[in-house]
Amino acid sequence: MSTTQQISALDHTIVVIPALEPDTSLPKYAAALLSQGAVQVLVVNDGSPPTSDPIFAELEEMDRCTVLHHECNLGKGQALKTAFTYILAHKEWNQAGIVTADADGQHSIKDVCAVAQALKQEKKRLVLGVRNLRLDNVPTRSKIGNRLTSWAFHMLYGIHLEDTQTGLRGIPWNLLEWCCTISGSRFEYEMNMLIRTAREHIELCEVPIQVIYYDNNAVTHLRTFRDSWRVFRILISGLEWYFIAAVLSAAADVFSFWLCSAVIFDSLPHSLGYWWSTLLARTFSSSLNYTLNRSYVFGSNHSWRTLAKYYFLWLCQLLSSYLLLLGMKVLFPGLNTVIAKILVDIPLAIGSYQVQMHWVFRKEKQNEAR
Repeated sequence: MSTTQQISALDHTIVVIPALEPDTSLPKYAAALLSQGAVQVLVVNDGSPPTSDPIFAELEEMDRCTVLHHECNLGKGQALKTAFTYILAHKEWNQAGIVTADADGQHSIKDVCAVAQALKQEKKRLVLGVRNLRLDNVPTRSKIGNRLTSWAFHMLYGIHLEDTQTGLRGIPWNLLEWCCTISGSRFEYEMNMLIRTAREHIELCEVPIQVIYYDNNAVTHLRTFRDSWRVFRILISGLEWYFIAAVLSAAADVFSFWLCSAVIFDSLPHSLGYWWSTLLARTFSSSLNYTLNRSYVFGSNHSWRTLAKYYFLWLCQLLSSYLLLLGMKVLFPGLNTVIAKILVDIPLAIGSYQVQMHWVFRKEKQNEAR
């Protein structure tokens, strides 16, 4: 990158840095960002102890550097939302690009500039600075955590991301208000952002960046087990509602079948009574499942097109379950029928979740996306 390119690299860009107990290198880092042409460097002091006051005082003395303060530690997610709200309140920064970076030195000036440059080309896409986490210098806990979340994200949301936990992100102005609505106050906020992009079909752009860890990432404020559990729960949050909807629908199916077969069609021959009972029970339970998934899992609007897609998928899933169950019984004659059905229906249910998210309810979410 030439000197001329470097000077304009962060032109019309605001860099947001959430900070908790930063080391003395942060003012130098902020100064380097400003020297690259950043419109503003916005640091959020997320409840750091008084020992960090001299560092924030030095930052506040810099031109085009603002420090926002939380009286107590509220978490990285809340620090980011505090910064976003502050930016939105300043109309002179209208349409600026926003780049978020960590305060622990893991994001080089060159990489911040690379994300900012990509953001200038991507007016509607969220830009991610992604690390190659397969390298030998990556701490084991970071390597394992990122691989697991990357695999789970791909399985649940159908999108492969090399680095799901990167804090170096480029946010276009039209997504800034949207970012303020994302739930989560700590490290889970960033995962929640990715889940919302998948559900709402907001496109992502990945930019390769360096892998930088100091002292085996000893200065990170990530609490390995507690925050990993928070991230994992957020990752599967949609699947939890999907599971609840499936259980409620199954219960409705069983109850409706009993009511029809034992009361409404009790006078009919068993073969005919069971047929009508099954048909009505499945119709009612599938209608309930459609409504719950649309309203609480995928947050979509009702349309006849969506309803038709849902029932086409429902029919395909029903036939697939039946045929695969027959195949399992042929291949493994001694296998219990209920166990065989569970083994067949679990992967079908996960596949159905992705199809509903990316096809059945896709058109409505695209219309709602910013």
